[in-house]
Amino acid sequence: MAKPAATLLKHPEFRGRIGMARTDITPPVGIYSRTWGSAKHDKAEGVHRPLLGSCLVFRDAHGMELVFIALDTIVLDPQEVAGMRATLMQRFGLKAEQLMVHPSHSHSTPWLLRRNKTRPGGELIEPYLDALPGVCAGLIETARAAATPAVLSWAYGRCGLAYNRDFIDPASGRDVCGLNTAEQADDTLLVGRVTDEAGRIKATIVNYACHPVSMGGGNRLLSPDYVGAMREIVERDTDGAVCVWLHGASGDLTPRRSYEPVPEAADQNGRELGYAALSVLSGMFPPGQQLQYQGIEESGTPLGVWRLMKKPEINQTLAGRMVTTRLPLVKLPTRAEIEAQLAKATERYAIERLERSLSRRELVGDSTDGEFFFTVWRLGDAFLVATPAECYSKFQIDLRQAFGDTTVAVLNATDGSNSYLPLPSSFNRDVYQSRIALYAPASLERVTELARETAADLTA
Repeated sequence: MAKPAATLLKHPEFRGRIGMARTDITPPVGIYSRTWGSAKHDKAEGVHRPLLGSCLVFRDAHGMELVFIALDTIVLDPQEVAGMRATLMQRFGLKAEQLMVHPSHSHSTPWLLRRNKTRPGGELIEPYLDALPGVCAGLIETARAAATPAVLSWAYGRCGLAYNRDFIDPASGRDVCGLNTAEQADDTLLVGRVTDEAGRIKATIVNYACHPVSMGGGNRLLSPDYVGAMREIVERDTDGAVCVWLHGASGDLTPRRSYEPVPEAADQNGRELGYAALSVLSGMFPPGQQLQYQGIEESGTPLGVWRLMKKPEINQTLAGRMVTTRLPLVKLPTRAEIEAQLAKATERYAIERLERSLSRRELVGDSTDGEFFFTVWRLGDAFLVATPAECYSKFQIDLRQAFGDTTVAVLNATDGSNSYLPLPSSFNRDVYQSRIALYAPASLERVTELARETAADLTA
């Protein structure tokens, strides 16, 4: 006998007070903006679309508050973001698990490192970084003041923008970072919708895993990459409601059009994701309602009738937990070895690679293992899991399978980017992600296990 089908369809939801804020954080044109080793320029020469900062504040009836800040930047240096988080936590009375600072990961934004201050346009980096904590504080203050009763609802959809990017060049046999059409990519799209008591959309959240690398080293413009066009389309069709981007577990994923020198590639990619997000929004039920089976209506054939019904209640629980552990490191070159190679390097792409290697070594010191942390939020029925790593998409696939009765938003590079977490099999190849990874091959599985346990604990 067939297993009985479910008789109820509903969105995971949270009811509480929710506030949002938005501001322009576009750096000045002329800032040092060499993000790619293949680039032939140093300074940003214009702006494709503005870079934005957004904030969402969630509060429950018991005074629990979670603060989420999204910034259009490629990554945030761990020490830099640690200082900024400390400032914000002290100012607003937050604990570590109550605050997330999340970069859009657009590779057409400056790499904001103070050590680059002596490079062309580098003199603009420190003033920008010095101002950023104040900008974030302003976002939190505005979002807090705007917090009103609201419902956050979630729904899954699909978008075909992302492709696996662990490709083998057919001519040379080299592992390269490019479209691998032989491997099925995770196409899961998660959309959150914030509605007020009248049912009006006040904000949307788009969570998707795909590297924002539509434009590569040939691009000379500051840009949020495909995220900009996506936001514009979603906000246009939701009466200007703020759209907040959550960059998913995209360590192995790239957009269909990647590494191009023209902004049209980013705009096309963004339109695809934007319309996919609107499709999900269009299929969502009104807040606080669920689709429930009513029984049989006799007709030419027995009809199974479903109707929208009011939920008995909406989950009002907020919780957050930051987990810290230690993971074994891969065998890394010493600082002295990297510095010796750097002194001899002449090609710009080689210098870029070695400078990144030195940063990674400095991050973990000379130990054989390194600290790793991640944060899990419970937002009513749903979860949000954020790590500082660039996890492969299996991380989010496994977590979503473990919590199949709800939704899980997964975020990469949050609160200070530190390393890739590739699949163990990737370490048997010369793929970029495993070549620069800090942590040993079993680390992705270990972090997945810990995240699963933490989310389960938050529901107990």
